[in-house]
Amino acid sequence: MVLASGDMALWSLAAGVSAGCFGYALVTMLQAAREEAQRVVTTGAPRAASLLFRIVRPIGRVLGAVTVGLWLRTEKAAGRPPAKSNLTPFRDWIEKRLRCAAYPEGVTPDEFIGLMILGGIGFGLFGVGVNVRMQFGPIILVFILVGMYMPLVWLRGRVQARQDEIRKGLPYALDLLTLSVEAGLDFTQALSRIVKKLGRGALAVELGQTVRDIQLGRTRPQALRELSRRVDVPELNSIVTSLIQADELGSSLGPILRIQAEQLRTRRSQMAEKTAMEAPVKILLPLIFFIFPTIFIMLFGPIVLKVMND
Repeated sequence: MVLASGDMALWSLAAGVSAGCFGYALVTMLQAAREEAQRVVTTGAPRAASLLFRIVRPIGRVLGAVTVGLWLRTEKAAGRPPAKSNLTPFRDWIEKRLRCAAYPEGVTPDEFIGLMILGGIGFGLFGVGVNVRMQFGPIILVFILVGMYMPLVWLRGRVQARQDEIRKGLPYALDLLTLSVEAGLDFTQALSRIVKKLGRGALAVELGQTVRDIQLGRTRPQALRELSRRVDVPELNSIVTSLIQADELGSSLGPILRIQAEQLRTRRSQMAEKTAMEAPVKILLPLIFFIFPTIFIMLFGPIVLKVMND
């Protein structure tokens, strides 16, 4: 009887501690979610364009606020200030990738972390269903990791697509800039004309932002450095570096731009040759696993069937 009373006391203590921890986590989650909602209302975060992100982005916003808030408060309780948080490098990396993709669907770094958590939860539940049939516990962890990785795949695709678009329009824009500068136009006026010529592409948006930065009082090197930081395309970074050096040395921009245009054409030709040489290697796996088996079935299938029937 004494043993039963001791067990009951132990179970009551464990239940009380669990309830206290759950209550603290719940209050922390609600407070973090309220702070995040106030931030969104104050800053006026842009609205998502697609229906999917209109549904999942609010969920990701709350999950991100809760996750980041709990992480920072846990580190603060352990004596680590928020400025030196272990989460800061990852958030900065996400911020950089989102900036290169022009913040697709208006997603912020904390919302992106929430979307990763949401993906892990969704795929984890699917993994639980698969585990019921397979009876293999680690498959749940695999599905959770895949779900958390899926937003990173989506973001990488958006960054790559935008950088490819900028890279494709860069030679034409650079030729226009060279002709405009050599014709006597000021650098800012030349950029403004190029923006009008390019239309509404990604490069036009970035160059237009650079023009606005210069008009608002930033120096030309500062605006160009900000352009390079936003876009993060190696070809454009090289051009920006040359323009900044020319501005610091007081050199004429026309010859430098013409040299950069020639180097850009040469680099594009080299990339085209590299892509052409990689094509046979890339087609090798589909050839082995998809085309060759089909050919073998068509050639030797009738023979095998005839031998089996005989």
